[in-house]
Amino acid sequence: MHLRGRSVRVVAACAGPESICPDCLTASGRVHSSYERRLADVAAGGRELVVQLQVRRFICVNDRCGRRTFAEQVDGLTFRHGRRSLLQRRMLERVALAAGGRPGARLAEHLGMTVHATTLIRLIRRIPPPDTLTPAVLGVDEFAVRRGQTYNTILVDIETSQPVDVLPDREAATFAAWLSAHPGVEVICRDRAGYYADGAARAAGAAVQVADRWHLINNLATAVDSAVRRHRSALRPQPAAVVVELQASQAADGPRAQQTRTRHAEVHVLLAKGWLPGQIASALHLDPKTVRKYTLAATADELISTAPRLSQLLEPYKPHLRRRTAEGCISTQTLLAEIREQGFRGSERTLRRWLIRLREHIDEPEQPKAIKPRDLVAWIMRPQDDLSADERLDLKRVCDGNPELAATCDLARRFNVMLRERRGLELAQWADDARDGPVREIASFAAGLRKDWKAVVAGLTLPYSSGKVEGRINKIKMLKRTMFGRANHDLLRLRILLDA
Repeated sequence: MHLRGRSVRVVAACAGPESICPDCLTASGRVHSSYERRLADVAAGGRELVVQLQVRRFICVNDRCGRRTFAEQVDGLTFRHGRRSLLQRRMLERVALAAGGRPGARLAEHLGMTVHATTLIRLIRRIPPPDTLTPAVLGVDEFAVRRGQTYNTILVDIETSQPVDVLPDREAATFAAWLSAHPGVEVICRDRAGYYADGAARAAGAAVQVADRWHLINNLATAVDSAVRRHRSALRPQPAAVVVELQASQAADGPRAQQTRTRHAEVHVLLAKGWLPGQIASALHLDPKTVRKYTLAATADELISTAPRLSQLLEPYKPHLRRRTAEGCISTQTLLAEIREQGFRGSERTLRRWLIRLREHIDEPEQPKAIKPRDLVAWIMRPQDDLSADERLDLKRVCDGNPELAATCDLARRFNVMLRERRGLELAQWADDARDGPVREIASFAAGLRKDWKAVVAGLTLPYSSGKVEGRINKIKMLKRTMFGRANHDLLRLRILLDA
């Protein structure tokens, strides 16, 4: 053993037999009165001594007793069936509580204590649970032992942040039974789960139930998100109007353009002299149809146009296509479906080729990016002072262009102010405005609050909340991982209570 940094070797010698069994009759008297004095001498003198400790050995003379012989235990030094010193056992208990079975065994080996993982688990189970008083303010919430299948309930003292108990399920009857066995709870902080509300109403009807504020905000954010996504098109900025008319007489500077100007001048010179088109075609070695084309063009630029020469089938539909392109529609399939409803019988390739030529002549300005729904929800739910100048402008632009989103923003911000400033008395007016407002998601959220009205009002008025319970659940997740998620309820309960 080790005492204040000094090594002490203890040799136990058995004394003469006695005839009293503690299972049958309480033993009295000890013969090691000098034990504590000798240890004190070793600690004070800084000497390394061998202490010879004498304890009594008992023999039971009762034939019906299952214990025939046993030795006296020394408080603080020995214990029944002990295979290690009390100090080492306490160290292993702390290792087991902190790291669990297998990780604890690996850690203990590094500390010079070889022990099996099962032994560490057994040490945890032998530790008695701590005695806790019934809290006046109780927090209750569930946590998953196996997500989607098995859940337990954690009870936490909100005033001290310490766990009180762990229930094996999340049933209302189990929670009510615990409250009946532990009277004195005055305030119960919970989420909006019906089973905890039912259990509290059964066994602690006089206790004030407080709905958790985080869950209220989370439920409101879910309603706001649904309303925003329903108006997703309003988050897309309107494209600026662009000129999409093809320039019919755009001048070109290539060799073919120069040749066209030269021939056009020659044809019109001969026309001015009174030549007939046939004579001009023979003299210039041109096709009569080409000569006719030159004679009909007043200027050479009319013949050098870069406008696409595609099927005349698109002519009746080009105004519609130009207008839709200016509005920002760039999908060929969408435009094809629209003009086919108007009677277009051409192919998709014809439309696609025309659109490609059309877009080559469009100088499209840079369009602002569309606002993501989750970003808009965050801007609505956050205080206005926490938003940047650009975020305020984008939020104002969206709300100005959509009255329903403006109403969503107003109702959500009013609820947030009530929650942060504890204005629970204003909840009734807010719920009426939400019910009569144009946002059906917010109206549904308000209707859900009326089903748990007293707890919600208390949550928006009293300073209590379930934040400490959520923090304890996060620590439980860490404990579960160290045990690889395979702990039974009794072991998990002890680790949660003793780890605190």
